[in-house]
Amino acid sequence: MSAHINTGSRSRWSPMFLGIALFTLTACSDAVHTKQRPQYRENPNPVQAYRLRMRIHDAPGPFKVTVSATQHDVVVPECLPPPKENAGGRLSPTPTRDIPFQLDEVSGAEYTGVFHADGMIDEDYHGRGTCRWEMVQVQVQLRATGAEQETRFIASLDRGQVERGEGNRTYFWKARYPRVDDFDDFPDLGESDVDVIPEGSRAEFFSVSLQAEALAK
Repeated sequence: MSAHINTGSRSRWSPMFLGIALFTLTACSDAVHTKQRPQYRENPNPVQAYRLRMRIHDAPGPFKVTVSATQHDVVVPECLPPPKENAGGRLSPTPTRDIPFQLDEVSGAEYTGVFHADGMIDEDYHGRGTCRWEMVQVQVQLRATGAEQETRFIASLDRGQVERGEGNRTYFWKARYPRVDDFDDFPDLGESDVDVIPEGSRAEFFSVSLQAEALAK
């Protein structure tokens, strides 16, 4: 394989989500931070439903879905506490929440599941106005068997792609399956542009396609 091919070059998403463990937002670790953060609330009755369809093409072996989740961020920073209310005068971090959903196997290479774009409740959590949440992306992570030492193959759709009904296809180097030697838990973001892969090397890659469709309310 040509050395110049960088199949892990995409970095659109924050490392926080790439290391996703379906976490809840943690409080600041500084001992001087005494003001407790509010409990951001998930929407118990979401209505903006989408069906995600995932297909694996030319798989090098079996896969297990280890993560299927939506990422939601607060998009109105004015609703957050000002710097003086935070330890050390630092800016408030952007609240983020990951909401898992079930992705079921339809066949050996196809999976489907339903997620919601309105997964969080817009509310005045800090007494400074309504904190408005938006879904940032929907993401799927695959491993060969699910073992933590194996490569995490990561595919995602951003909010705009979901809303426009656009799909995408991500290409991954087969040599990284099931794992990368001497590198546990390798996060592989793949390559979204097949044209950067030399034509003679494309047989060395498999791909994952994602497509979301809105469901009737």
